Amino acid sequence: MHILVIKPSSLGDIVHGLQVAAIMKKHMSGLQIDWVARDCFADIVAASGIVEHTHLFHRATGISTFFKLLKAIRSRRYDAVLDMQGLARSGLMTCAAKAARKIGRCDSRELSRIFYGERIGKSDSPHALDTLLQFLPKFGIMPSFEYALNFGTIENLCNFAEQYVLLFPESRRVEKQWPFFRELAEELAAAYPKLKIVLLGQNSIGWKFTRGNILDLMGKTSLLDTLGLIKHCALVVANDSAPIHIGAAMQKRIVALFGPTDFRKYGPYPLNCTRHSVLSRRALKELSVKNVFDACTIQSDNFLHSC
Repeated sequence: MHILVIKPSSLGDIVHGLQVAAIMKKHMSGLQIDWVARDCFADIVAASGIVEHTHLFHRATGISTFFKLLKAIRSRRYDAVLDMQGLARSGLMTCAAKAARKIGRCDSRELSRIFYGERIGKSDSPHALDTLLQFLPKFGIMPSFEYALNFGTIENLCNFAEQYVLLFPESRRVEKQWPFFRELAEELAAAYPKLKIVLLGQNSIGWKFTRGNILDLMGKTSLLDTLGLIKHCALVVANDSAPIHIGAAMQKRIVALFGPTDFRKYGPYPLNCTRHSVLSRRALKELSVKNVFDACTIQSDNFLHSC
């Protein structure tokens, strides 16, 4: 069977989609998967080892580029198309595809549902990944979570000799950014001098640190570098953002900071996993450094006491 998954963005949502695709591959012998992803996220789709071919979606580059994408999609024949995005443009991609079955989300928007022959059922859980798991029954698979992502081709380019914790101060919106990551880095570095504290993100912030075991890589790493660093780290501390989903998919220890978004919808999956700690406040500034430091200590008890 040959299927097309349409999930161009965002990065965390793509990780969720890849987890569903991994389950399908496990249960469906000979399954081939093509994917539609934004060009900036194509590397992570390829690195998963799950997808055979990626159609690149170039956002905000003009209607002619979009029509080229539709033409590329139409050039292949599929047994099924899964629109995991559920918006107008993904609906048009679904419409363009040659496929016996076209399956969309139950909560699709912007009239995208008119392009589907089938829609998935509604999940009892509000979590984003539980919604995507409802695609599984369409292929005779129970919607249960059972598979992690390995990203086996990704290596840790920094080759740290020390154990290290990753801090991700950024998020897509300012109100989702906890304002005390610099202070947390200093506290962790002082309490555990043998532990490397590594800060990652797209943009350089220019913070100054007093401890030599703090490494600021903000704005200095690629997406693939980040995958490799997450794969080998001891703990991920992040706002509501893609790193918590990547880390959770790799079965890493997570401390996730949420506010004002609902962690029940977007928290590290599964929410009841003992590797995951979620701290939530209506306003993130109400979350103290001690609150997060204590969560890091509890979540990382196996290694922090040796550092």
